[in-house]
Amino acid sequence: MSFLFFGIRPLYIVLESDTLLFDDLFKIGISLQELNLSMWWATFGLIAFCVGSKLVGVRKNRFASSKQKSQKPASSRVAGYLLFYQILSLPIMLALANTGRSLYSSSLGAYAYDLPVPLQSGHIIAIVVIFDRFLQKQTSSRLTLVFLSGTLFLYFTWLMREVSMFRGFYIAGIMIAGIAVLSRLKKRVSLGWLILPVLVFQPLFRSLGEQRYMSNDQIANQTFSELAFGEGSVFESYWNFYDSNGDMNIFDTFAAARQADVSKRPFLLSWLYVPAHLVPRAIWKSKPKQGILQDVSFMNGAPYCPGIAGFFLLDGGEVWMLGSMFVLGCLVSLLDEWCLSLSHTHLRSCAIGLLSVNAMFLTRFFLWQYFYQVLYAIVPCIAWAWWFRQRRSQRKQLSPMDRPGQIASTDESTSLEIDQ
Repeated sequence: MSFLFFGIRPLYIVLESDTLLFDDLFKIGISLQELNLSMWWATFGLIAFCVGSKLVGVRKNRFASSKQKSQKPASSRVAGYLLFYQILSLPIMLALANTGRSLYSSSLGAYAYDLPVPLQSGHIIAIVVIFDRFLQKQTSSRLTLVFLSGTLFLYFTWLMREVSMFRGFYIAGIMIAGIAVLSRLKKRVSLGWLILPVLVFQPLFRSLGEQRYMSNDQIANQTFSELAFGEGSVFESYWNFYDSNGDMNIFDTFAAARQADVSKRPFLLSWLYVPAHLVPRAIWKSKPKQGILQDVSFMNGAPYCPGIAGFFLLDGGEVWMLGSMFVLGCLVSLLDEWCLSLSHTHLRSCAIGLLSVNAMFLTRFFLWQYFYQVLYAIVPCIAWAWWFRQRRSQRKQLSPMDRPGQIASTDESTSLEIDQ
């Protein structure tokens, strides 16, 4: 994602002389030298991130043993519980969808707005568990459950679009589910499974952004060709994905941030704000609007983003940006190490999916946005794992003598254990 934002976009600017945002929005002149310097600083930030991740790099001996431990498929009762959850979550999502895009500004605010994310996470773990049961024994009944679970998940995700105009709000879940399912099929999922869909579906992502204010019914009335490529040719739809009117304005905003006359620097406050973001505005009257601590007046009110490196740049300057990217690399690497140290459970598969996908979006997120996006998604997975582990422990405490005429069944064991 950094390569697309900070590599391809500036190339497009030079080749097409596309300085529209600098001229009309940011009201600054941009020279070829300044474009070059901005590319270098963005690259230095990425290098600092990589150095931090390598210094705290994942130690292979921490997770090598996890490959030796596999799990039995979940029982039909466990699959039934998860399917029931999927069905039960639909009325909740329908109620949220009926409020429309005004949910964020309602009395419940961001708390109700974020609710679909953990609910969708429950769908993801349900798909993984039910799909894994099918892999263990490929019967028509289990295939039917896979189809039903997948349909419920896609319908739930479709309803999420009515709540938010941001594509990552609902598309991320589809990508996470795909990576999680692939991790049940493969011992190691190639990065190509993340990279290729992003490249192939670029025109579709842009089209969904341009039609973010349209309802689901309006979107459904379009053909795939109209939705993905519009009226232009296929080649034009891919190349023009990087113009000023599209989504790749991270570099433009980053370059403008380097030249901006910033009136205040929050420095460490941006890091300290992350846990404080949960404090309701009713209690914290002066809570920063939309969680923005930085001086973004140079954007002239446009809802643009300089990327995580750009936010660090606005926090304390270029040197501060390099240090913050280094620390961020260390923290994300530690998160990876925790994930890879888990045994090959369904929890681990879901964690791999949600951490890798959200790491892609981290390029353009606020620090607190990334933290809570991961938190809201991982907590439901851990909660399901803990609940089923408790059920299994309780069953083990009952010996066959406590249940006359019954033989203790190992099929009731679930695959949602947390590695301890």
